[in-house]
Amino acid sequence: MDKILVIGVDTIAGANLALSLAEKYQVTTWHPEDKFDIVNCDALDPTDAPRSAIEQTNPDWVLYCGAAACSSWDQNSTQRIDESIVDSAVEWATACEDLKTRFVMVSSDGVFTGPWMFHDEESIGHCQSAQAVAIRSTEAAVLNSAPHALILRTNVFGWSADPARNGWLENLLGEVEMRRIVEQDSIRHASPILATDLAAIVERACLENLSGTFHVAGAERVSPLTFTQRLSDQFELPWLSIRKETSLNELPVEFGAGESSLQTKEIRKALCVAMPLLSEGLQRLREQSENGFREKLVGNRSYKTATRAA
Repeated sequence: MDKILVIGVDTIAGANLALSLAEKYQVTTWHPEDKFDIVNCDALDPTDAPRSAIEQTNPDWVLYCGAAACSSWDQNSTQRIDESIVDSAVEWATACEDLKTRFVMVSSDGVFTGPWMFHDEESIGHCQSAQAVAIRSTEAAVLNSAPHALILRTNVFGWSADPARNGWLENLLGEVEMRRIVEQDSIRHASPILATDLAAIVERACLENLSGTFHVAGAERVSPLTFTQRLSDQFELPWLSIRKETSLNELPVEFGAGESSLQTKEIRKALCVAMPLLSEGLQRLREQSENGFREKLVGNRSYKTATRAA
């Protein structure tokens, strides 16, 4: 594996995958609106169609990080996910299949909901929100178009590459720093993973030529409330927690509002890897804020074109 094309570097997953993998491989990025100037990555013209982009770069793998790659805990993700994500993902998957290029789609744990914990790949605990239905339809359509594609369901946190607006993590830290109050949901639970930890597992999966659907997640199940408390502690931000109701009269039905923690037995068995603890991910996140990693992520949004679907 020498060349990688990353689609969707405006997402946390896409930007961090591109920067991390560029340390070893020739990485090219594509975004439908802007050229993101991520260090050591070449940015394609946003007007390039999928087939043209693949033909230009001749990658071994295309890593597709569309709207479904956004964390289900990110409030903005619900605005980005609709029926249009099916066609855009299928366009890239079909082009990869035609050009004999391997395809990876980073997908979401938000396809699931409780009451069960640690959903495996065949779990029937499906969330019925419009966003979850659209993501499941996208996964099915991708595998129909590219039978050897790799789909990785996850819930990613990390630094954003978009200087025009902070990502949900930056906003979370900023809120705690300004208000000193942690006011987060204690009901929903997930198993979030640092984006650069995801990148290491994606690299292994590509080298092993995995295909099919796998879950990649952190080793710990936490709520947004607990996550924010531990994040604040890692960054030495004093906080006060507002007591939240911990009992439910009915199951949550909104996207990402229930139990979406993932069971990772299959990916651990396939790659002989352990999933990282949340404490390990948060420590690495803090280090990235101090060692120049964040500066390498920040993109240059000076190149503007008409919006087209990713």
